[in-house]
Amino acid sequence: MLQTTRRDLQGWLTGRGLLFLVAVLWVLWSGNAVVWGQTASAGREDPHPSRSPSRKIHWSLYAQIRYTGRERAEDLYALRRLKLMIGGRVSEGVRYYVQGIFKEGNKSHTDGRAYLQEAWVEFTRWQHARIRIGQFKPPFGMERFTSDARIYTIDRSQATDHLIPNGGLGKSFTRDRGLQLAGRAMDGRLAYAWGVFDGRGANHRFHGIGPLIATRITYEVIRHRQLAGRPVTVRLGGALATRRARDVDFRGCCPDRRGLELRHFRGRDTRVGLELAGDWGGTSLRAEYLQAHLDFRQPAERDFTASGYYVQVGQFLTSRIQAVIKFEQFDPNRLVLNNKDLRWTTVGINYYIKGDRVKVMADYVFRRERAMAVPNDAFMIQFQFFVH
Repeated sequence: MLQTTRRDLQGWLTGRGLLFLVAVLWVLWSGNAVVWGQTASAGREDPHPSRSPSRKIHWSLYAQIRYTGRERAEDLYALRRLKLMIGGRVSEGVRYYVQGIFKEGNKSHTDGRAYLQEAWVEFTRWQHARIRIGQFKPPFGMERFTSDARIYTIDRSQATDHLIPNGGLGKSFTRDRGLQLAGRAMDGRLAYAWGVFDGRGANHRFHGIGPLIATRITYEVIRHRQLAGRPVTVRLGGALATRRARDVDFRGCCPDRRGLELRHFRGRDTRVGLELAGDWGGTSLRAEYLQAHLDFRQPAERDFTASGYYVQVGQFLTSRIQAVIKFEQFDPNRLVLNNKDLRWTTVGINYYIKGDRVKVMADYVFRRERAMAVPNDAFMIQFQFFVH
């Protein structure tokens, strides 16, 4: 095993991985010119450099280097993500954003190639509304809308990865092409987003299988109230998405009634999400329930429901050290019992060297599959640089 791991590492270093290491060294070298954040901001939703009102163009970049040790598979040394974000103003009330990703060593079919994740233009002239056109995430899911650079655990939950619209569609990276209306009201406590999309996912040939219609609403029921000398904020939310799908590849999401990969789904795809977020000083709570119901057009197929949830608690032990525990469950087809029915527990520790700009994360995942009794745990360490 050790010899195999060394060969994999040597192969990675002599291939595309060398380019990635050069990029990371450049990030470190240029760090002296960067104003680093001094406080941890994990758990916030995606930051967009285009939100700066005074700059016509701005760029940011982050890299995540990861080691994964798995009980029943070879270890992985990977550049998990190398993302470049460019955004700014076209004119007053019009902004743009472009984001790309490059990764290697993850044993994924999207390794070794650059992909366009997002590219959109947004009109912001109105007080309570914004109109966005282009390629971006459909509004669905709290954890999905928390940046990779700011989540508390190294990976998102399995329910999030598989049950949001376009989850598991490979090179689409959960994005799609469409139009969205979003905004805030009630002194910013109510946030809403509604969008209509192609429905096939990003980076696929336009096929007109949709439309996919998605909406998400959140409301801060408690905002910055004091409890035992610490501020409390509680937010509740919900999401709904539906589409009339024609020949969609859902093998990355749900197996069919025989437990086989679902490659050609035709019918109605409806998804529901409920979310809870609470913060009390250095303590945070995140919980989410997601469900997908697939209603087949073919009479020979049997409709089914997939569901999953997670509950996550984070606690800052010091100003830089955070402990995290997450419990999650995922059932991709309630009619089928197989090793894809998951019950995982993640225990993690995060060290914020310079906030989210430079940090180290370590997670141990106790993996339990209902139809598989053999050990399948994983240990991960991830190092992150963020230039902004």
